[in-house]
Amino acid sequence: MQIKFAPLSVPIARRRQTVGAMTWVILVPLSLTIYALLLWWNYTRALALAYMTWVLFWDTAPETGGRRSSFVRRLVVWRWMRDFFPVSLRKLADLDPSRNYVFGYHPHGIISLGAWVNFGTEATGSSSLFPGINLRLLTLSQNFSLPIFREILLWLSITSVSKKSVEAILNKGPGHSACIVVGGAQESLYAHPGELNLVLKKRLGFVKIAIQNGASLVPILSFGENEVYDVHPTKKGTTIYAGQQLIKNTFGWTIPVFLGRGVFNYSLGVLPHRRPITSVVGVPVHPEEVVGHPINPKTLTNEELMEITRRVHDVYMQRLVEIWDQFKDELAPNRVKELTFVE
Repeated sequence: MQIKFAPLSVPIARRRQTVGAMTWVILVPLSLTIYALLLWWNYTRALALAYMTWVLFWDTAPETGGRRSSFVRRLVVWRWMRDFFPVSLRKLADLDPSRNYVFGYHPHGIISLGAWVNFGTEATGSSSLFPGINLRLLTLSQNFSLPIFREILLWLSITSVSKKSVEAILNKGPGHSACIVVGGAQESLYAHPGELNLVLKKRLGFVKIAIQNGASLVPILSFGENEVYDVHPTKKGTTIYAGQQLIKNTFGWTIPVFLGRGVFNYSLGVLPHRRPITSVVGVPVHPEEVVGHPINPKTLTNEELMEITRRVHDVYMQRLVEIWDQFKDELAPNRVKELTFVE
């Protein structure tokens, strides 16, 4: 592989942008290193052990809505990270703050950078774009076992993607909403540049939980999410693919074979590439409008609930196709194939 080096003399603004992206990259290793040091030092060991005991047995914040901090969400480092790509946010419709919503973010990409910047921070002004909507981005419950890093997630209003967590959010009152990266770890294996492959055909759970809690669904299609890393394709039947599936089934996440850039080169490293990400928030899907009458979840049989879920799911998928058709020529001019529902 020929490594192409970046120039050493660049404007200070670009250096800040690199610092923003690098901050995101090192959050987990830095958090774990700090905690390891706290365990190692005699003066702080008892405090570190007490903290982890509290995390494992008492802290319910990941399942009850987090510990949102406007200060942390508005840190300048997130604006630097936004400008690194850059990341931007658009909406096709206003959202009624008297309702609750389940946002679906697509695609997962390698690690959902557009979701982090747009909905885990205020770098693109999501709260101003959707006034009255208190949105929480959801992630794997395992992330809240990582000391210190978990606190950053909670301050950013990022909480667990468990059913208990989603229902707790939706029942907090008008405007409280959840954002789920629907395709999950399996979709990350399809994150090839120039393609938009979604794992959605059998993903009915997020639609079902929205219906059960009287919420509407909001589709988000993020153009460029699959472009920020180069992914080595792994085919079914290969040893690498089998290993990826084993990790996913065991831990709930998996590791695509990917490559980014470095601080001082364009072709080798873990930093994402400087490629734009534009997240388009579509028109909401109201379940009662899909079926043509009000829905009382408490009176539905399992068969009726699944029938409504499938109908709403079909409309939701169509809304994603409509976003793609409207913006593909502008935001995906170098695509090699059309939007595809692969699973």
